Amino acid sequence: MKLFPAKPTRNNNDDNVIPLINIVFLMLIFFMLAGQITSTDALQVMPPSSETQAPTVPLELELLMDAEGTLAFNNQRITSEELRDTLSQLHESHNEIQLALKIDGEATAARLKPLLQLLTETGMKQVTLYTRQTSTAS
Repeated sequence: MKLFPAKPTRNNNDDNVIPLINIVFLMLIFFMLAGQITSTDALQVMPPSSETQAPTVPLELELLMDAEGTLAFNNQRITSEELRDTLSQLHESHNEIQLALKIDGEATAARLKPLLQLLTETGMKQVTLYTRQTSTAS
C-alpha cells in the first residue's frame, strides 16, 4: 500500500525550446549584420569640436564639406556650380531656407570662404554649423 500516490512524470519540454533559442540568436545576429542603424554621409567629415550644451536639431537640407573642399548636398556629391543652381532654385521657391552646414575641422579658411560667399550670393540667411560635442573634464 502506497501512502502517497506517485506523481506522474513530466516530459522534459526544455529540449524543445533550445532550437527556438538558436533561431532567435541567429536572427539577432543576421539583423545586426544586415541592418544599418544610421545613414552614412557622402563625405568623411569630422566637424570641429564644441563645448556647448545646446543639442542640434536635424534640418532637411544638409551641406557637407571635407578637408579638401569636396561638397555634398543632402548626401549627394555636388560641384560649386551645381550647388549655386540648386540653392538659387530653392531660394526662389522658398524664402526662408534653413541649411545645416557640416564642415570638416581640418578645412582651412581659404577653402571655407568661397563656400560662405556662395551661400550669401544665393540668399542663404539661416545657416546652422554642426559641431561635435567634446566632454569637459571637471
